[in-house]
Amino acid sequence: MFTHAAKAKLQTATPPVRQFGLSTGSVAAFVEISDRPPVLLLHGNSSSKEIFSYQITMLRRRGVGIVAPDLPGHGASEDARRPKSTYSFPGYAGVLRDVLDQLALSAVHVVGWSLGGHVGLELLATDRRVRSLLITGTPPIDPGPNVVEQAFLPSAAMSLTGKRNLSRRQVQIYGECLVGGKAYLTSGILRTLRRTDGGARYWMARNGLSGIGTNEVQTVRTNACPLAVIHGRRDAFVNRDYLDSVHYRALWRNRVQVVDAGHAPHWQRPRLFNRLLISFLEEVTET
Repeated sequence: MFTHAAKAKLQTATPPVRQFGLSTGSVAAFVEISDRPPVLLLHGNSSSKEIFSYQITMLRRRGVGIVAPDLPGHGASEDARRPKSTYSFPGYAGVLRDVLDQLALSAVHVVGWSLGGHVGLELLATDRRVRSLLITGTPPIDPGPNVVEQAFLPSAAMSLTGKRNLSRRQVQIYGECLVGGKAYLTSGILRTLRRTDGGARYWMARNGLSGIGTNEVQTVRTNACPLAVIHGRRDAFVNRDYLDSVHYRALWRNRVQVVDAGHAPHWQRPRLFNRLLISFLEEVTET
């Protein structure tokens, strides 16, 4: 595990922030483009682009381009002007398509954590620019009222994922479960949780339960795009048995990659996660 001093150093090693003026509201993103398709890093519910600090530093050292946005209602992006439609898997995917259009990108590799993984799956189903997808903390689902009991684990934190207003204590509980425990919960992550538009949680959950979004189970069963699935063994949200029950057409190494971590392996076990990420990217770019 990185020391707190190392964490602080890594978190300052970030590319420039760009603002994208969109009809849904301004979106902030770390952007650094190279001559290869960049990696699009998509954060989770009530988080921000900074949660990928370790991955951003590593990718920059390797000369890999990066696009790491704050989703609407999160981080330095504006709250959505049309919250009911924007705070959904297809709503977020539409925002990201607009960002990719403004950057004139023809191809991206996508890494999505938790909510970001669901948005990545939405992009995989609807945008041909996606060349590969790595998801972590994300069970592919068919949006609807029956999926929660199958794909997710019941817990105090799970009940907070769609709650509009969180108390100080609830922010602490949710934050600890998000990143794998109190030892990994920084003041910056807590600030990000408190900053998040409560409507983003509320409408994301309500839209998902209402069946709004593509059938992710069908996507991973039929799409030939390379897909990596990384799961933290002690994830407080995702049901491992459900992950293993899903049929994948193009699953990297033919199995879910299980690591000794909680819901955020990329934050809790960054060296291990980065090795898996780079191995995946190297393999998919060789094919």
